[in-house]
Amino acid sequence: MSRSLCLPLLTALLLGACAPLDIYYKEGADVARSEANLTECQVSALARVPRDMRTRFIPARYAPYTACNAGGQCYTRYRLISPPRTETHDLNARLRHKVVDQCMAEAGYRPVSLPQCDSATTRATALHATQTLPPLTPQSCVIRLKSGNWQIVTP
Repeated sequence: MSRSLCLPLLTALLLGACAPLDIYYKEGADVARSEANLTECQVSALARVPRDMRTRFIPARYAPYTACNAGGQCYTRYRLISPPRTETHDLNARLRHKVVDQCMAEAGYRPVSLPQCDSATTRATALHATQTLPPLTPQSCVIRLKSGNWQIVTP
C-alpha cells in the first residue's frame, strides 16, 4: 500500500477509536435484545420509508494560471482543481432515521452518546463486553474492545 493511502486510513482508524459511542439505551436491557430491536426498527423503517436515491453529476473545475516561455510570451493555461464526479444520496435517509428513533422510543429506548474512557480508567478496568445495559451517570464512559464490542464503565 502506498504512503499516500496509509496516512488517511490510519488517521480514520485512530479517530474512530476516539469517537463517542452512539447507542439506543434502556437501563437493564440485554445488549443482544437491543440490537435485535434496532434491526427490527430499521427493517420496518425501510419498508415504510423506502430509499429515494438521487444522483447528480458535478463537472470538473479548472483554475486559470499564466505560463510564460523563455521568449517572454505568456499564455493562459487551465489547471484541473477537481475532476468530474457523480454524487449519490438518499433523499429519505433523514426521515427513515426519524422513523427508527420513534420505533426505538416506542420500545423504551433513548439515544445516548457515551465518551471514550480515559487511559487510566481503561487500565484499571477488567475488560469484558457489556451484556446488560447498566445504569448511567454523568461519569459513564465506554471502552471499545478489539473484538468490535464495547464495555460501558461507570466509575
